Amino acid sequence: MKKGVIVGKRQIVLAVLIFALGAAVWLNMKYASSNGGFDITGALNSSKNLGDAQYVNNPNTESQPASQADTTGGSDYFKTARQERENSRKEAVELIQETISNVKTDSKTRETAMQKAAEIAMRIEKEASIEALLKAKGFEEALAIIGDNDVNIVVKGDNLLSSQTLQIQDIVQSQVDVSLDNIKIVTVK
Repeated sequence: MKKGVIVGKRQIVLAVLIFALGAAVWLNMKYASSNGGFDITGALNSSKNLGDAQYVNNPNTESQPASQADTTGGSDYFKTARQERENSRKEAVELIQETISNVKTDSKTRETAMQKAAEIAMRIEKEASIEALLKAKGFEEALAIIGDNDVNIVVKGDNLLSSQTLQIQDIVQSQVDVSLDNIKIVTVK
């Protein structure tokens, strides 16, 4: 009888973890969509930060808008990358669910699988937070990919100013415990 209670508790924990994972995926899709609809107020809404570098004597700063012809491929890249990330996570979650629901799986393997599910849910939340914060700071498109020891950030644009790079690094470090050496920033037109 006691064994049935333990399995019941584990099943409840598994159901809660799967629900949290699903909620994180839904939030990521809702707030990271290219349609916008996400509004952060307060300090995140400000376009200036104390300590930001300000370039002077550059005649090209605000006189030339970014060309729209070069950015069409970028939107497709972000859609494709998000879809691939979501598909790979779905496959991972399905494998974890199969492992947990398999009657022949021992308790240690189940526990490891549940920890992996919680880790995936945490990564999804942190990636969504990073992407939302980057968009709030003025980046048109942003994609965050959190690995085991590194974070890759893809932003839409030609070149980044050093102040923008510092903003990205600051946002990433506020969400994930990673050194600056392990933050990779890539721009896509």
